[in-house]
Amino acid sequence: MMPTIVVVGTTLVIFALKAFDIVYVMTNGNFDTDVLANRMYKLLFVSSDPASASAVAIILVVAVIPVLIFNLRQFRAVEARR
Repeated sequence: MMPTIVVVGTTLVIFALKAFDIVYVMTNGNFDTDVLANRMYKLLFVSSDPASASAVAIILVVAVIPVLIFNLRQFRAVEARR
């Protein structure tokens, strides 16, 4: 059951980080609903600041990497048990 929990947890973390579309369509970051992906979009296309937008993109990548590493280790452990 643990591999299923890990996959679902990983999926939830990635979807939480990808909440850009929901925030952009519903509020466009107003009312204190801004997320990192929306901030990156605004920096790149509204403020024309590609350096800051790329810094935010790196933060998003760095936030996802530990989740992916944990997921890969769990998959390898499951495959080793088979």
